[in-house]
Amino acid sequence: MSVLVLDAKDKRILFELDLNGREFISNIAKKVGLSKEVVNYRIKRLQQNDVIKGFGAVIDPSKIGYRIYRIFIKYRDLSPETEQKLLKHLKNHPNVGWVVTYEGFYDLVILFWAKDIFSFREMCDGLFTEYGKYFQNIVTTVILNIYHFKHNFLFDSNDYNQIVIGGKVDSIELDEIDNEILKILAEDCRNTTLNIGSKLNLPPNTVKYRIKRLIDNKVIVAFKTKIDVSTLGYQHYKVFLSLHQLTEKVRKDIIGFLKINPNVVYVTDALGHADLEFEAHVKNVKDIHFLIRSIKAQFPETIKDSNATLVYKEHRINYLPSTNGKNKPLK
Repeated sequence: MSVLVLDAKDKRILFELDLNGREFISNIAKKVGLSKEVVNYRIKRLQQNDVIKGFGAVIDPSKIGYRIYRIFIKYRDLSPETEQKLLKHLKNHPNVGWVVTYEGFYDLVILFWAKDIFSFREMCDGLFTEYGKYFQNIVTTVILNIYHFKHNFLFDSNDYNQIVIGGKVDSIELDEIDNEILKILAEDCRNTTLNIGSKLNLPPNTVKYRIKRLIDNKVIVAFKTKIDVSTLGYQHYKVFLSLHQLTEKVRKDIIGFLKINPNVVYVTDALGHADLEFEAHVKNVKDIHFLIRSIKAQFPETIKDSNATLVYKEHRINYLPSTNGKNKPLK
């Protein structure tokens, strides 16, 4: 794969869109110093070159009654044909939020949205009944919080704004219209209020009001641009940290340190498997090795162990759980 090189204008456009994919072209044009037509052309070119894979609303599932569960799987005697069937099955399921293949200790990671542990087990039962004979090892975790940071390494910037999903489960009630708006924005958050109103037979001002209400209630926490850094010559690594002690202060200190590293884009706080996890986009394995060493040097009495794995491919990223009040079994 040939590596694309972004100029300063492209980088600034991506910077403005990164966690605000609904930003108006006119506002970006003013900040970048280009005409609206040129900015629009550059965005389309970034899409054509697969740098931008899409735009989607980031919805916090905890605000609408969902917990975040996850399983790591190591394959056993799984043919490429069966793996594709499995991946297709998972990508089409409404309560699967993330499907990723690894190159390392695990082969597959699946993130589920579920109302409770019993609903999660029901989904897993369906999955294991169909494909369990191909799974050598399974590890289950519960995600408490996922922190999203900007791609500062791409923009040569120090913007430490973040978005967080997870936390204590709430139960904000959504009506049918709210659900339809969320579906549209999750698929493409650059849909205009006029376009959404046309689809739902609503006045644009009503759509605008409802989107604002969803943001104010923190159901929608961001409008994220999906950037494929592999087109720019970067690799995606997941790092698991085991700690000698895990207090609230230690957790905050490590997350704060990771947050200001320009290559770190996600931090996951979960129960099970590791005490803290983070994801980084780097040029090569030497860079991830250096990053891990810098963390150990910063927290020499805290870090007990670390394990890095290559994120080979993200097959599905979906921030919207099924909002019909039911959890569909994986059968």
